[in-house]
Amino acid sequence: MKVIWAAIFLGLSAANPALADGVDPEQGLSWLRKMIDASNQINYRGTFVYQNRHTSETSRIVHYVNPAGGVFEKLEALDGPAREVIRTNDQVTCYLPATKTVLIEQRNARLLPALLPESLSGITGSYIVSTGGRDRVAGHECQVVTLEPKDSLRYGRQFCVETRSGLPLRVRTYSEKKDHVELFAFTQLAIGGGFNRDRVKSKYAAKSRNWRVDRSALDTNERQVDTGWIVNNQPPGFRKLTEVRRSIAGRAGAVAQIVFSDGLAAISVFIEPMPKERPVQALTHNGAVNIYTLSLADHMVTVLGEAPAATVMQIANSLELRTAAAR
Repeated sequence: MKVIWAAIFLGLSAANPALADGVDPEQGLSWLRKMIDASNQINYRGTFVYQNRHTSETSRIVHYVNPAGGVFEKLEALDGPAREVIRTNDQVTCYLPATKTVLIEQRNARLLPALLPESLSGITGSYIVSTGGRDRVAGHECQVVTLEPKDSLRYGRQFCVETRSGLPLRVRTYSEKKDHVELFAFTQLAIGGGFNRDRVKSKYAAKSRNWRVDRSALDTNERQVDTGWIVNNQPPGFRKLTEVRRSIAGRAGAVAQIVFSDGLAAISVFIEPMPKERPVQALTHNGAVNIYTLSLADHMVTVLGEAPAATVMQIANSLELRTAAAR
């Protein structure tokens, strides 16, 4: 699952994805490689806005790559209930002052943005990669790069990449009809600077000593297995990345997870024993993430991903249990 605050609105790009200037995929891929590297190597701090179909949020972020090793981030929501997320390498700590709760999780994902390609391998099989003109975001010049889907099974993405560092300054997710699904953009940004540990310390660290600490997300036992579940009608371009079974504290039985990706979009399938209250078959969404829940073979199945509802439902409705392998 993604960290909640990631991605959004400064304004529409002057470059329309349908009117991109350059169709040379290698030029676009070169910018994407630079962008992925920058997100892991560049120090920055700033304010960004996130908008989806129903909500808009403003957050402040500080991101450091420690020369001695390690990545440190601090993310603070500036709208709504106070909340703060601190990342130290793979450990993420979330402070929720309203409920006096501290959540501690183990995650590999970056806090910002949660919209970048995980891998460029095979991405041109599902997307047309092109470059557009130059734009400006938060006072910085950036290069427009568009990933136009070749079918209706995935969303399109348009990035505006800071020309010197490669940092993504704006990321727009759009549907087949070019409707905005999600939009992320910095409104203020400083790139570079030395590591400053004080900037990534929580202002709630001292206050939270008597708060409830929830470490349940750490109490998991995960192993790679053949879960016994297969997708008979896998969407073209998507491949299976991982298949695991987790034992989670407080759960009656193990939870299976299968992750599919086309290099840009990721879709996760969660299968767990049927709860006492049988779930209602339902499709919901949160920004670009569609979530489909249904009952199948005495299990509760939840499929979610950054893809159109039809893609998520196609995976869910073609899921099948191979009894012999599941034992």
